[in-house]
Amino acid sequence: MIFKLAFKNILGYGWRSLINVFIIALVLIGLIWMEGMWFSWLNLAKTQSTQWEFGGGLLRVKSYDPYDVFALEHSHAPIPAQAGNLVASGEIVPVLFSPAVIYPGGRMQNAVVKGIPSQQSLLRFPSQALMPTEANPYPAIVGKTMAKSAQLQEGDAFTIRVKDSSGAFNAVDLQISQIMDCPVPSLDQGTVWMDLQALQDLKQLPGMATTLALRDQSLASVASPEFKLIPPNEFFADLNQMVKTKASGQASLFVMMIFLAMLAIFDTQALAIFKRRREIGMLSALGMTKARIILLFTTEGALYMLGATVLTAVMGFPLFWYFARIGFSLPKGYDSFGVAGFNEALKFVYPLPLILFTLMLMFLLTVFVSWLPARKIARLMPTEALRGK
Repeated sequence: MIFKLAFKNILGYGWRSLINVFIIALVLIGLIWMEGMWFSWLNLAKTQSTQWEFGGGLLRVKSYDPYDVFALEHSHAPIPAQAGNLVASGEIVPVLFSPAVIYPGGRMQNAVVKGIPSQQSLLRFPSQALMPTEANPYPAIVGKTMAKSAQLQEGDAFTIRVKDSSGAFNAVDLQISQIMDCPVPSLDQGTVWMDLQALQDLKQLPGMATTLALRDQSLASVASPEFKLIPPNEFFADLNQMVKTKASGQASLFVMMIFLAMLAIFDTQALAIFKRRREIGMLSALGMTKARIILLFTTEGALYMLGATVLTAVMGFPLFWYFARIGFSLPKGYDSFGVAGFNEALKFVYPLPLILFTLMLMFLLTVFVSWLPARKIARLMPTEALRGK
């Protein structure tokens, strides 16, 4: 009876009910869209970093500190002897880091040179372009951002200077064999890539590496005491922190959108109670308890949310489908922010648990703001309500 009466009352409100349902539906569409964008971007950034740098696991020299540039010179250790066969088979990819100075076009620019085996296939990195040829005995790869900052093009040659293990400076002329479109800025910005063996010879560090990318974390058992396993939560700590910071900034927008939707429901219910005082008195005089009268108005608010959920599915499906299939392309320049996931169209993935949580939260808030003005009914006397007081 309560549900049937509440449904008839909503239909009796006409356009007022439709506007309330439409406002809640717009808020739900906006919330789901933003949740999908943040979740998809985080997922894409982690996927790209895993494919290009992390692999199935990562071992890093204990002396390496990504926030201390002065520690980079000594951040290397011998590749564990027990990992030799795994390195040869491509199950483990060693990478050597070194600070360097490059001289493109006679200019001087600080950089980090990284050596990676040209034969590796574990990571998506295009290391095959680092294979030496007669025409280019010392090939190098740079990303688009690095090429732009250093004003380099494919085929350009430049000198690179590094300090070897004895403290002396060695230099060699490199030639750009490929300018890669790398989605992971940490592998692009300020970085020059060359063959691992060539860099080891240049620095007189045979068999040395800074990181070891693993096909599977179970291979971490071959690590020597100089290396430590980097868990995913530590590797993606900066990315997760950035997402938390951005999410906290978006929280104010979420709250404002929800507040507007709840304000519309509250005003409708408050106005309905004011206009339906005689009806409330009649229901009370006929024996309906105050608790059931309050339940009536609360049910009306819940029906608004139910209708908005249906309208969200109808109105939002084309939008959600478009961004899931076509994606969302950010303007150029965002890839220079130092975070993965900005160099390609972002195809949305909508997290079902988060969407269900949002719907449940909106439902509870809608019920609450419907109950809030209705609770005053408990203080009304039937005779006063019949007189319109």
